[in-house]
Amino acid sequence: MRTFLADLHIHPALSRCAEDELTPPAIVRASVEAGLDLIAICDHNSAGNAAAVQQAAAEAGEEAFGVLAGMEITTAEEVH
Repeated sequence: MRTFLADLHIHPALSRCAEDELTPPAIVRASVEAGLDLIAICDHNSAGNAAAVQQAAAEAGEEAFGVLAGMEITTAEEVH
């Protein structure tokens, strides 16, 4: 059995609740430096930003690093 280290709830800079420094290349770099094998990009009510982080991982030559598209769905005001 193989163990994977993952962070399955990351908001990129384009998400309204994230910090401006969380650009796709910065997310990939920090995740790889932290020893993560897999991350999920989880925006509010959208999965559109995951592709940019997937592209940044490919451009960085991190083929073995996985980037999943996640979504944090808001079902009512301030409830998600």
